[in-house]
Amino acid sequence: MDSGSTNSYAYTIEVWSDGKASITLQERGGAALGTPKPFTVPLATAARFFSDLAAARKGNLTAAPCMKSASFGTTTRVNWQGWVSPDVSCPSGELGEALVRDVDAVRQAAGVGALPLRNAPRIEPT
Repeated sequence: MDSGSTNSYAYTIEVWSDGKASITLQERGGAALGTPKPFTVPLATAARFFSDLAAARKGNLTAAPCMKSASFGTTTRVNWQGWVSPDVSCPSGELGEALVRDVDAVRQAAGVGALPLRNAPRIEPT
């Protein structure tokens, strides 16, 4: 889940172990903007993501303090089997860095780089 900012939409990405996934854009309050958009995560990426999630949970992953813009800063957390990660945009240690790489790969597969700014004309992610 990414909280979004004053200039970007929030979104939730769901990933399954078989590589199926979806992304849903959201208003800051959490209301969905349209229906989930399906996409696929490579199986190797999905397997590594879930393996790294298990390691992060078992290793009690913590976040490092980091500076964020009040207007442009976002928070990214992973919810998995009742566990909620700390903000992975401020990772700490090897466990955090592995999870960040996985989250970035999932975002890339979802086309998150193409998400529109809040004040821009609405364009669906590709």
